[in-house]
Amino acid sequence: MAQNGNARRILLGSAVALVVVAGGAGLALKSMLDPDALRSRAIAAIEKQTGRQVRMGALDFHVFPSLSVSVRDVGLSDMAGGAYGDMVTADRLDARLGLMALLHHEIQLEGLTLNHPVIHLERTERGEANWRLSPTGAQATAAPDTAEKQAASDWKVQIGSISVTNADLDWDDRLSGSRGKVVLDHIRLSDVSGEKPRIDIAGHNDGGSFTLAGQTGPIALTSTARSGWPVALKAAFSAGGQPVGQLTLDGSVADPDHMKGYNIRLDGSLTSLDAIKAVAPGLDVPDVRRISLKANVVDGSAADKEGSTPLFNSLHLDTGAVDAGRYVAGLTLQGLSIDAPGPKDSVTIRSQGQWQGQGLKLSGTLGSLQQVETAALSHLAEPLPLSLDLSGDPGALRVAGTLGGSRAVVNVSATAGHLSLPNGAALDHLEASSHLVSEDNGAHFQLSDIAVKSTQASFTGAVDLSVHGGHAGVPLVSGALDASWLNVDALMGQGAKADATGVTAPPEAKADAGPLPFSMLRKQDVDLRLSVSQMEFEGDEYRNALTHVVLRNGRLTIDPIQAQGTGRSLSGQLEVDASGDVPTVSGTIGTLVLPATWVEGKAGLANMVQGALQVVGSVRAQGNTRTELRNSLNGHMGVSMVNGTISGSALGELLGDAARGALGTGPIALRCFGLHMDMAGGRANVDTIGVQTNALSLTGHGTVGMVTQDLDLHLLPQVMISGTGASVPLRVGGTLASPRPKMDAGADGRYAIGLLLGGSKGNTVTDPCPATLKAAREGQSGPQPSTAAPATNASAGGGVAGIMGNSKAAPDVKKAANLLKGLGILK
Repeated sequence: MAQNGNARRILLGSAVALVVVAGGAGLALKSMLDPDALRSRAIAAIEKQTGRQVRMGALDFHVFPSLSVSVRDVGLSDMAGGAYGDMVTADRLDARLGLMALLHHEIQLEGLTLNHPVIHLERTERGEANWRLSPTGAQATAAPDTAEKQAASDWKVQIGSISVTNADLDWDDRLSGSRGKVVLDHIRLSDVSGEKPRIDIAGHNDGGSFTLAGQTGPIALTSTARSGWPVALKAAFSAGGQPVGQLTLDGSVADPDHMKGYNIRLDGSLTSLDAIKAVAPGLDVPDVRRISLKANVVDGSAADKEGSTPLFNSLHLDTGAVDAGRYVAGLTLQGLSIDAPGPKDSVTIRSQGQWQGQGLKLSGTLGSLQQVETAALSHLAEPLPLSLDLSGDPGALRVAGTLGGSRAVVNVSATAGHLSLPNGAALDHLEASSHLVSEDNGAHFQLSDIAVKSTQASFTGAVDLSVHGGHAGVPLVSGALDASWLNVDALMGQGAKADATGVTAPPEAKADAGPLPFSMLRKQDVDLRLSVSQMEFEGDEYRNALTHVVLRNGRLTIDPIQAQGTGRSLSGQLEVDASGDVPTVSGTIGTLVLPATWVEGKAGLANMVQGALQVVGSVRAQGNTRTELRNSLNGHMGVSMVNGTISGSALGELLGDAARGALGTGPIALRCFGLHMDMAGGRANVDTIGVQTNALSLTGHGTVGMVTQDLDLHLLPQVMISGTGASVPLRVGGTLASPRPKMDAGADGRYAIGLLLGGSKGNTVTDPCPATLKAAREGQSGPQPSTAAPATNASAGGGVAGIMGNSKAAPDVKKAANLLKGLGILK
């Protein structure tokens, strides 16, 4: 019984002790879990650790099933001068609270959950990033009592694990030019305060989805530098519900907050470079398929310098098809391979593809990986060795030497059996070589020992480019090219020749399209001498061609222009003076031969004639626009052609629909063509017009508006059909684009109609070519027509009765009658 009494006393005493302890503990817990006090301590601790202002709503405690805390309306302010009020906001925060940690002035949060946080990341052009936190407490919320605030800031916040759902993340990195936004479906961070926190992130945007998993070194809220911070992460990307790539990162980062001092191994693949837009939308990337990358990337920047410089210690890159058209028009690659096992190993390049439908292969080496990176970072101020071979259907090209540096030397050689050029031109059996020297860090280039030999051209020479060698420091190009043979017709190509089977109407006179680019003449100087021993141009052979092109301070002079041809000598001098506010264009042309289609195109005319136009005269104009130049034209000019073609359709426009029906619309062999004019006051006074074909002789005169293109022409066409024909004077009004022909009455009101009847004396057609060519050439020599002048056929039947519609008349005479009816002579 005594023992039972002792037991009861022990149990009672124990119960009383437990009540006392429990009561004391309850009082202590109540004191520690005062919501307002804990909220103030948490805010002060976070502000001290981050240097940012913190916003928290009221705290709610939950004891069962475990001690936890909830808070609504959470926010962390942006950096000073940032674009946002808050860098991070969340609708609600929930976490389990470590009770024992409170005894050590620590707020330990386990299972921290953020609901719908919004995160804004930004970096300025100067590299200031809002995710870099500093434990300065500079922005800490003011507390009523300094002592109380100091005591609260002595507390620390520790986080064990984090879970985030439905987060909106956007970034604006103005330093790199990257910006975009994604939705983070979940973020799970475990062992946040430990040595190896684990990461599990999944997100998406309009371009696709991604995941990121792995572990890193210890995570701190501040930007305190860490030595050898490890990272091991794997990312996977999907688009349209299908996997499109993956990337593994493994290595260490000395300063992860500033991304400095990293040494990372990369191993990844992408089905297409477009897949990167799943995490970085808005990037402008080329179209590259099937990318495989293995590399070791290190930070090459000094530890005490802002920013980082990524360098490769090793590189292996393989791709599938590459659309390189944005860099070289018409270029596509079937694959590209770049390899460098180590930083001191050469970079090897291999590729194959097509350029404008022709197969190509590229192989070769650059300098070591270190040399490539140094040359790239210095913009080729440092030298870069290279040896590249390009071969394929067009031919072969080899480039070998050293680019960049104070003195770069490169040898270039090329061969091609048939090399296609623009406008349908080509070079056949091509062999070319040259020696390029660059000095003074690219301030001076010398292209020497130029040697080009092909079926169409053969020349040698040298060209210099001095970047600041011209007047007032503009670039200067100088040199000399000497050709033993030049086939200009072949080099122009068929695409440059007009189709003489039809005519494109000339443009109507339009408003001034704006200033011409005369200012370009002030941005570069030129001094080039060109000589050609033998040349083919517009079907004629020329010898000893020579010209000297000088451009200095906006003044362009081409003098002399000379060559010896068959039956004529080319000579002339042209000058464009754009050194002042109002440019002046002038030229004295003894004889110059130009393609008719080129002249007509510059003058805004239809493709009326095709062949070699011989131009003579002296002209001067001034102005900044085409209209000003045409209005101010003064001088005299003649143009002529023999043995070319003229468009039947164009003649029909001048002579009327009936004549066009009789002559046809296709090309007509042209025996001669010529006109001569004086220009002043915005008008051309054409004193001589002459045309002769087998079916037509035409003479005349008149005026043309230089700007308005209005016509006032008096023409006398003589149409021949098998030795029989007719002539009637015409007056042509309207414009070049829309001529309006009608019969031209004499001073007495009568029409001087002429009938050319075979077999009648005095009915031969006068040959207009001698007088026309003499006037149009201003007495200069030139080739003569290769065919005799057409004449009436004395054996042809006919007569007035035939023309008047005799049913037994020859068919050609009937055509003449129809022509006269079309011209309004016969009813």
